Amino acid sequence: MTDNKIKKINVFDFRALLKNDKAVKIIILGGVALVLLIFMSDFLSGTSKNQTTQAVEVSYEQYEKRLEKKLSQALAEIDGVGEFTVIITLDSLSETVYSERGGAVKTVITPKVRGVAIICEGGDDIYVKQKIVEMTSKVLGIGTNKICVTN
Repeated sequence: MTDNKIKKINVFDFRALLKNDKAVKIIILGGVALVLLIFMSDFLSGTSKNQTTQAVEVSYEQYEKRLEKKLSQALAEIDGVGEFTVIITLDSLSETVYSERGGAVKTVITPKVRGVAIICEGGDDIYVKQKIVEMTSKVLGIGTNKICVTN
């Protein structure tokens, strides 16, 4: 019979690696390079985020028109609403809050809706008016006391 001995092989012996000066230097240099890469990627991505955010920002009028278009599309689906005009007033201009580090945009606060006026055919019907007020409140996320519907 042959005597089969099983040898235990260490795939990775960390202690032996630490005894080798050349390996220790490579590990240290690799760690330093990794830390530099992390800092550089954070710095570079901050610049691109700032540029992206500036491209996304819209003017006061564009934001107002976008809200009016969104609401108009929803109102066009309500039975009993004929021709209509939507007027939205905003409370204030949008506000951009910058971070202290690097000037990258942290938050853009959009203006709040001050009020909505809807002039429409069918606005004198109490049921149509109720549907319009409810729809407007849901679409814009405002209270019904900020909505005026008239014929």
